[in-house]
Amino acid sequence: MVTDLLWVLAGLLLLLAGAELLVRGASALALRLGITPVVVGLTVVAFGTSSPELVVSVTAALHGQPGVALGNVVGSNICNLALILGLTALIRPVAVHTRVILLDMPLMIGVSLVTWGLLADGRLGRFDGLLLTIGVVVFTGFSVRQGRREASSIQQDFGESVGGAATRLPPSILAVVGGLVVLTFGGRLLVDGAIGIARGAGVSEAVIGLTLVAVGTSLPELATSAVAALRG
Repeated sequence: MVTDLLWVLAGLLLLLAGAELLVRGASALALRLGITPVVVGLTVVAFGTSSPELVVSVTAALHGQPGVALGNVVGSNICNLALILGLTALIRPVAVHTRVILLDMPLMIGVSLVTWGLLADGRLGRFDGLLLTIGVVVFTGFSVRQGRREASSIQQDFGESVGGAATRLPPSILAVVGGLVVLTFGGRLLVDGAIGIARGAGVSEAVIGLTLVAVGTSLPELATSAVAALRG
């Protein structure tokens, strides 16, 4: 059990380091290729902070552990709404943009309901996965288009966050590759450790995915939100 816990902790550290490398490298690479900072912020940075959840769930699915994969996805979303948003509001009250109330929140609820419907038959097939992936692509494109219209403040924020990254191509590519490798290795360690803990404690892998794994993979979002709240 102790060894499994150490694997989980090591996996979490590697996931955090890998996500940071990936975001910095991909952001610098995108800017180097002429992509505007606002687009980088709405795509590379946004997906980069979600990379631990993605890597862990894919790793678990590939190794025949669907309980961990699905539990991580559901648990991470619960953590994002309850834990991360709650702690952020405790640090500093959060001003909510009208778009969040009128568009983003209804869309999030809609996606959750669609996903619930797809899971209702007890199986999430490849066609279901394709539908969800297409939805993400469409939403990202829409967000980028809207973001360009409001680019003044967003561009300044993300320009500052990614502007200090490497501007030469080789270091950026190396950071992306290194980040992916570290993420993959960290995801494997975390999944192995989580499965060991589940078996040792006599609980289902889905429960471990919903709790320990979900909280761990949500740490990048928690750190980002907490820092943003502290900075006002």
